Amino acid sequence: MATVTGERTGYHTLADVQARVGYVPDDRVLVYPAAGTATELDILDNTITGGRACELVDGILVEKAMGYREDYLAAWILRLLGRYLDVNDIGALCGSQGLIRFNLGLVRLPDVSFIRWDSVDDPDQIENPDGAFLEVPPDLVVEVLSERNTSREMAIKLGEYAAAGVKLVWYVDPDAKTVTVYPKGRERGKKVLTEADTLDGGKVLPGFALPVKDIFAKRAPAKKVRKGKK
Repeated sequence: MATVTGERTGYHTLADVQARVGYVPDDRVLVYPAAGTATELDILDNTITGGRACELVDGILVEKAMGYREDYLAAWILRLLGRYLDVNDIGALCGSQGLIRFNLGLVRLPDVSFIRWDSVDDPDQIENPDGAFLEVPPDLVVEVLSERNTSREMAIKLGEYAAAGVKLVWYVDPDAKTVTVYPKGRERGKKVLTEADTLDGGKVLPGFALPVKDIFAKRAPAKKVRKGKK
């Protein structure tokens, strides 16, 4: 973990920075503030982020990899989970703008997060947090993979989610049309589900069941053929 003392940081080279963030494309790493010196307030400052959604990784601002397709799928997953929660009011959902502080200097933006009411002493701190960040780890994290994510970046995130106590992590791959399930954010026990499988919520979302094919199903109507054209 980087340490910050005045203007000095624990990152001596760009290679050190890239190793920490997971070798993401260079244009996702902000150069100001200098690596290792960025703060949680900087995430909220549009003059610094340029309006981009950024995560804070030990003093480094990293733009979140999120295109239209990924956000579209994340919104659809939110809707599918919302249907379950309409009849099972057991917790709260949030989308990709929900800032979550997982540790001091570590703020992530999961594409979808869910936290049970009974995971906290006072559920009001979920609906009405004191600041801009949720201060408790969610029970479920969903990440929709982008071509601008790296495998190392996602492995680092997975380790952070496990360390924070996240009970269930889903990595959704739009290209492979799979959902990889990580119990407690760990590689051990992971399951890769295809469109032939059904995704369940385990103890986090008891009774929840969703055919994986429903996540990736085409919903747009068929293109109309104009008369006179073959």
